[in-house]
Amino acid sequence: MEKVRDFVTEYIQREYTISEQMDIMELNYIETGYIDSLGLVQFIATIEDEFAIEFTEDELENPDIKVVGKLIHLIEKKIDGREM
Repeated sequence: MEKVRDFVTEYIQREYTISEQMDIMELNYIETGYIDSLGLVQFIATIEDEFAIEFTEDELENPDIKVVGKLIHLIEKKIDGREM
């Protein structure tokens, strides 16, 4: 699902200055300070709107959601589950 990967990575690169040498798929955007708590709320809301999904409280509390590659995987999994 290239659309998910492209959307998430382009959003982060557009909103925040990310070094080109950085592996964006491994980026923990919270720990590195790229996105603060308000930014995270906006980011998650944008993702939910774009892909017509809703994250559960457990998913939002899981540290994996803070890593770009793992977030993309979770989004793809939610989309796949919705299409069944």
